[in-house]
Amino acid sequence: MKATPIISLLFFLLASAATFSQDTQSRVLTLQHAFELAAENSTQLKIAEKNTELAHQKIDIAKLGHLPGITTSLNYGYLSNSQIWDPSFGKHTTAPVPHNLTQFSLQASETIFKGGEIANNIKKATLEEQVALLNQDKNGEDIKFLVAAKYLDIYRLINQRRVLENNTKLAQERLKNILNLQKQGAVTNNDVLRTQLIISDLELGIRKTDDNINILTQQLNVVLGLGLNEQLVPDSTLLTLPFKNVTITQLMSTTYANNKDLKTASKEIEIAKTNLKVIKADRYPEISLFTSNNFQRPYTNALPARDIYYNIWLAGVSVKYNLSSIYQSPRKVKAGKIQVEQTVAKETLQRQNVELSVNAAFIKYKEAKDELDTYTDDLKSAEENYRIVEKKYFNQLALLTDIIDAANTKIEAELKVSNAQINIVYTHYQLQKSIGTL
Repeated sequence: MKATPIISLLFFLLASAATFSQDTQSRVLTLQHAFELAAENSTQLKIAEKNTELAHQKIDIAKLGHLPGITTSLNYGYLSNSQIWDPSFGKHTTAPVPHNLTQFSLQASETIFKGGEIANNIKKATLEEQVALLNQDKNGEDIKFLVAAKYLDIYRLINQRRVLENNTKLAQERLKNILNLQKQGAVTNNDVLRTQLIISDLELGIRKTDDNINILTQQLNVVLGLGLNEQLVPDSTLLTLPFKNVTITQLMSTTYANNKDLKTASKEIEIAKTNLKVIKADRYPEISLFTSNNFQRPYTNALPARDIYYNIWLAGVSVKYNLSSIYQSPRKVKAGKIQVEQTVAKETLQRQNVELSVNAAFIKYKEAKDELDTYTDDLKSAEENYRIVEKKYFNQLALLTDIIDAANTKIEAELKVSNAQINIVYTHYQLQKSIGTL
């Protein structure tokens, strides 16, 4: 029977004899390389990068408020005669006017004072860019954790498949033994049927595990920007990486300095305060310098109108004040203050949630290490038990079922140790994500 790609991966990981399919190419993928591929190809990160670019562009737009506004217009057309009536509308005359209209105007103005609105709009846009950058980094951490989770889940399923496969082999050996005993009349056909059902269930479990491995592999490949059917071999050395022992105090100190959610909440408070300053600026007059030039034909301020070009320019200072701000601003300011209070409360809530998350992740990390210590001791007991039962079996002091049970116990203990090692890696990355250093 031709070996499937998944079986080939299993045999590669176990360093045991196996036959690889000729049309399947697989390669060992380290988790760090997976992180790099995800950072390079993730669609979600590309969207976050565009959000950051957009936020930066908004800063440039806000800075335009310091530049003068310039408008120009050019009109060319037909000008009718002038119709004239006396005050009683009893007498009407028509005054001829040159009919060719040519008009060109140019006007420029620059705001020199607006209550700090322009400067605060620039500051607000700058803060929003910083939030966008923090969100981009946060998305990067989320993608890394997603990759790590799927990567380790594939590793778990590979180990699960190994257990099912080994138990299937043991069940098949057991079936051979039962068939021999049946020929001798020592057992009934019921034992044969029950063993066949067990083998059928184990084989179904293997097929389901293969399907789940394929699904997770395709999901991981999409995030990494690889082909859907590319088979990846997890790096087994990941389970032996040393992780430093840290205290919860050290973790909290790192969290306050690096957690993206806390930084974002702090920036949102600054944005709300800056927005309040922008609102208050509406209560101040707007002062600007202006100049304009008008070049026109004909000259209509004379009677009769004269068919000549004339040019007028002017310059000065403009002062505008929005009188409606007298009754509108207090309500807007109140809304701005409420927004500031809301963001402060959100930061407090965010800090509480982050602290709870870090504490929970730290507890789970220590729990995973305790599990590994316990399961390692259990594995030693299982290996010793198997050695004793095997010795009894060869001395005809134990049945085949005893050695099969002992082997199953040893395999399950090995799987628990392997899963516990995987769980340490998983909880380590979960802890790094919660403190903001993933």
